[in-house]
Amino acid sequence: MRRLRSILARLLLAFVVPTLVLFALFGWLSVEAARRSLDDELGRRLIALAAAAATHVRAQYLLELAPGEPGEPPVSAYAYTRAELTTMADATALDRIRVFRPDLTSLCDTADGVPVGQTYHELALDRHEIGRVLAGETAASVLFRGTDGRWYKAGYAPLRDKAGAVVAGLRAEAPAGYFDALAELRVKLVGYGVALAAAVVLASVVMAALLTRPLRRLAAAAARIGRGDLVAPVATGGTDEIGVLGRTLDEMREALRARDERQAMMLAGIAHEVRNPLGGIELYAGILRDEIPADDDRRAHVQRIERELAHLGAVVSEFLEYARRPPPDLRVVELRPLLDEIAELARTDAVDVAVSGDARAHADPGQLRRAILNLARNAVQATPAGGRVELRAARAGERARVDVCDTGAGIAPADRAKIFGPFYTTKAKGVGLGLAFAREIVADHGGTLDVVSEAGVGTTFTVWLPWA
Repeated sequence: MRRLRSILARLLLAFVVPTLVLFALFGWLSVEAARRSLDDELGRRLIALAAAAATHVRAQYLLELAPGEPGEPPVSAYAYTRAELTTMADATALDRIRVFRPDLTSLCDTADGVPVGQTYHELALDRHEIGRVLAGETAASVLFRGTDGRWYKAGYAPLRDKAGAVVAGLRAEAPAGYFDALAELRVKLVGYGVALAAAVVLASVVMAALLTRPLRRLAAAAARIGRGDLVAPVATGGTDEIGVLGRTLDEMREALRARDERQAMMLAGIAHEVRNPLGGIELYAGILRDEIPADDDRRAHVQRIERELAHLGAVVSEFLEYARRPPPDLRVVELRPLLDEIAELARTDAVDVAVSGDARAHADPGQLRRAILNLARNAVQATPAGGRVELRAARAGERARVDVCDTGAGIAPADRAKIFGPFYTTKAKGVGLGLAFAREIVADHGGTLDVVSEAGVGTTFTVWLPWA
């Protein structure tokens, strides 16, 4: 699962993030380009409408009105101009049209309740545009927010007298309705972005699953090979790199299996060839011992020969066990009785072996007994006379643990990485298969064998097994 999360995270980082960033950048550029285009278009439209409205205004007549004057008689320049501008505003969807003097006071306004001569303070914000209008040009304002919270824009046009001089300005205002369209566009882009993100995430998850499924199979196969299971073939498929890796791993499995078979045959052959003459030597040594009187000094030499033969017999047995170890017959094993039996076999007159704790494990009792007995005997040999070896059993979560602790001199750091290798030993008489044999037995049970050692304090071997 960690591998799946890692590959999925990389795919998300490689595809989702750049895709979303590019889509967000594209969406922002699109909205910004549309906003600028619509803003320019609205500005040009308002300028055109302001210029068209200016043709309906006779500014010289409006300039003669006094401030606050409603316009007399009823059909006056003010009433006529306001009626014309109101009609045009209604026809062109303009929100408001105003005519103002250079000092920004009102001459005519389509809004109700605005007397002649009222100062438009808000127009001071468009000084630049009004300056252009008073110079005889048209202009459009920047967007501004009205009192109703909506966005507006205004177009300006100059008003001239009969002589052609600019005497006033006209401002045509309209709401920037395209902001509603842009808001809808943003909502749609966000929706498209979410859909795109979901699609890319889904594609990444599917791709990660397609990649990790064969990788998980290869990882499981590699773990089996590491545990010594060289029989089950590695499932391979496809012609891509993963398929090539699977076939290479299967070829390695076959090579390791062939090597182990050759090694097992060689060890079994050597043990067989050695065991036959050893049996004969042992037989004649016994006959010779029986023929020598008990008080004869030569009897001690024969006994020494028998001890060496016993040692050679143990070495041959270790070779055979290492070469012909069958698969474990797993069952529920109570560890306390097993450890009590091992303690009886391993203790000596000089070193006591104590047992504590209890646990239950899935194991082959015979093979597990050989592995722990090997560890216990090594611990007894490493412990000085008068010392003590402890065998402890306990449950640790979903596993059972067995600790074999001695109070010997410890294992040198340089040797800790080598002690589990076959044929490595620091003993004067030893073949170096004991710890390698024990570790392989524990591995066959789905467990591990760890070691912790401190110089001058002692060594602890810990066997981890599946809890029953």
